[in-house]
Amino acid sequence: MDNIFYTASEILFKDANVLIHIRDWFFSQAGNILLAIITFWVGRYAIKWAKTFAVRIMTKASYDSAAMSFITQIINYALLVGLILICLNELGVPTTSFIAAFGAFGLGIGLALQNNLSNLASGLLILIFKPFRAGHVIQVGDTIGSVKSIQFMYTIITTKDQRNVYIPNSILTSQTVTNIAYATERVIPFMFDIGYNNDHHEAIKILKKIFANDKRVLNPKNIEIGIAEFGDNSVRIAAYAHVKSKDFLDVQYSIMSDVKDAFDKYGIDIPYPQRVVYIQNVDNSTGEIKGTKKKATGTNVAIDDSPES
Repeated sequence: MDNIFYTASEILFKDANVLIHIRDWFFSQAGNILLAIITFWVGRYAIKWAKTFAVRIMTKASYDSAAMSFITQIINYALLVGLILICLNELGVPTTSFIAAFGAFGLGIGLALQNNLSNLASGLLILIFKPFRAGHVIQVGDTIGSVKSIQFMYTIITTKDQRNVYIPNSILTSQTVTNIAYATERVIPFMFDIGYNNDHHEAIKILKKIFANDKRVLNPKNIEIGIAEFGDNSVRIAAYAHVKSKDFLDVQYSIMSDVKDAFDKYGIDIPYPQRVVYIQNVDNSTGEIKGTKKKATGTNVAIDDSPES
């Protein structure tokens, strides 16, 4: 410990002019130091006021909480860096070199983090143009869920099975995003299969009656319904029911259940894929193969029951 104090004293007092220079600099810059302290203190309050003002403006513009938090953080850090540079300039420190250093540093970071900066810029675009907000139900590709939050790099979507999916913001600005929340009404596209031996006129009449009985269907009298195509195993009937967005899933589940009950009641078949398979029996004494053709349903696998030799 004594050696440390001795070394420090030797460095500080080796040249008495050092202390004199420090003292002279302090007294000569005392006004600038005081001004820098006052500037920093006032600047901090100015930054808080600017953040509060920005929040007030965004609240009037109906920005959601995620957007306001995102933007106020950027405002805070940007103004704080500017305030520090102003204070350094008040102390006589040349800020040009700092700005150049920050520029070079920012360029290096930007080249190393191109994807992240793209996500950051995309996040800003999402918050500015507001194609969706926290709480909205959106679809991105095969992912459908409620927007939980919009962060710097990612947007978190909570799916129906309560999985949090983190989607990079750059994907949300470069791909098609379907916002379901903005629509007050939606169309449920139904597709019903009936057998070729059934009367499709009767089936359509039953379907229209089911849609008419559900008060949540908005277009029962002029619902679009008819044969969509002739499938390999069935006649496919399409129907498009208009409902309130909040009733979408409830109506879909209810109608499908009612259709199954009605088809069972009136003997209308709901076909499923059928395949013909061959079961081969081998006579061990003669080696003769005796084939019997049988019809099987719900499979496309050929069955071979020949005994092993």
